[in-house]
Amino acid sequence: MRLRPLLLSAVLLSACASRSPAVRQGLPAAEPDATASTQPPAPMPDVPPVSGEYGTAHPFVLQAHAPDGRWLVACQAREDTTGDGRVEVAFGRHGDAYGDVLRPYLFLEPGPGTPIDDLLASDTTGRYLVLVRDGALQLLDTHTRAEEVLAANVTADATSARPPVRAMFSRDGTRLLFLRPEGAKVTAVVRDLKRNVEHVLDAGGGLLGQAMLDPSGQWVAFDVVAEDTDGDGTLAWPLEGTTLAPSQCRGPVMSSSHFGWQGDRPVRRFRPVEGGALYEGLDILQPLGSGLLRMTEDQSILFEHRDGRRETWLPSSCDGELLYADAARQQLLVSCATKGANRSLELYGPGVHQSLGWSVSLSARPEYSGGAAPRLLTVPASRGKSAEPTTVLVDLERRAVRPWPVPSSTLEVAQGPVALLREEYKSTRPEGGWESRLWLWNAQTEEKVLVGEPVTDASSWTGDMLLYRGWLMDLRSGRVLGTVEGEPLSIDTLGRALRPRAPTARSEEGLPGGTAPLGPVWWEPAVKADTPKP
Repeated sequence: MRLRPLLLSAVLLSACASRSPAVRQGLPAAEPDATASTQPPAPMPDVPPVSGEYGTAHPFVLQAHAPDGRWLVACQAREDTTGDGRVEVAFGRHGDAYGDVLRPYLFLEPGPGTPIDDLLASDTTGRYLVLVRDGALQLLDTHTRAEEVLAANVTADATSARPPVRAMFSRDGTRLLFLRPEGAKVTAVVRDLKRNVEHVLDAGGGLLGQAMLDPSGQWVAFDVVAEDTDGDGTLAWPLEGTTLAPSQCRGPVMSSSHFGWQGDRPVRRFRPVEGGALYEGLDILQPLGSGLLRMTEDQSILFEHRDGRRETWLPSSCDGELLYADAARQQLLVSCATKGANRSLELYGPGVHQSLGWSVSLSARPEYSGGAAPRLLTVPASRGKSAEPTTVLVDLERRAVRPWPVPSSTLEVAQGPVALLREEYKSTRPEGGWESRLWLWNAQTEEKVLVGEPVTDASSWTGDMLLYRGWLMDLRSGRVLGTVEGEPLSIDTLGRALRPRAPTARSEEGLPGGTAPLGPVWWEPAVKADTPKP
């Protein structure tokens, strides 16, 4: 039996990782068919006037911003540190920067910004930030501008491609988990942001490297180096061997390679966020809501409540592999052993057992995106002994494999019931070939809206606002808001685009990432209003 947790990665993940959708190539589209919605696009939300300019007239590399654009964190090179008589930054294939030195800045309003050492975390609303500045770990309330020092003698990690998680907010924005250095020891602290109180959570013996909140916010996961697994006589946090550039001030990444880890192998421990017993063991798969998923000796999966009660969610007769744990709906997507080479795709849970009618291989892995409780995911599957695998669309809400609402399409992005699909079809042009077009589909209402042909490579995702291949869409309403010119650095939830003074340009040295865009930058409505005709 092979079981693997998915909600909390066993490798080291950045708390500030980008969620921008990958850019995919596409060609012009044909006319919509009769099944597409004829409703007009939803009007753009009211947005404030064009903002002021952020940053100086130098290379500008955006790192993060508030969902509503209230603040920005970006790296700029403002001095000629190479002595070549110009200030320029270019990027290689792995996001590595060449040229003058980039430094991070915080912009709470238009202007030159404030130098910082690092941004470790921000809450989902963008109100709170955890920064490293002047050697201290600071909590900043961007609404009131109140600052509080959480820990002293803290340094920024400017060399790691995937730095360990040292601060994280709960998804509801009520709690902050952070690591506080205390001499040679590191402790995990949980801060209640509403009551302004905190308590320490003991991670047990060993070297605490990172701590994370699970999606429900009810559990803390500790990664601790407890044994000298590499036999060098010391406890050392593992370092990744990779071609990926350091995360701080990293540029666009086209490719990277991973070469394993150096150092000791950490163990994962769990503790309830408000305190209680510390859990550790290879039988723990992951937290799920208020409890834990455990694998027993008879190869079944149990859900263990906080009071110790256990429920069997997956019987040993399945001999199953856990593909996805759906906390929102209290069910597990698994593959069960069958007599043939393939395995049956099924759903299990308290009072739930449903075969989805498809088979998957042992190496099948689902893909999904969009929020804490995805409804739609895809997995390679087949029907029949000799059938070729195809990608099927699993609807966790309906507990069924759904027919593709658009034939010959793939799932690009999904949030809740709304999915963005890319359809490929044969061109009717004389030169032939293939073309593509984008569709928005609502799995709840069955409504299907033609977006149109891809117009640019611009893609960005903030909250419910999705910019994909030049189209701006509201994923909450499932409506197309219009096309966006050029390639803005990002979009915000107000429907604005962040524009640089000069976009990315091809480097004179031929580096694949080109040169960094130039500041200053400003917010402006992403979709321009139609000009009234005389």
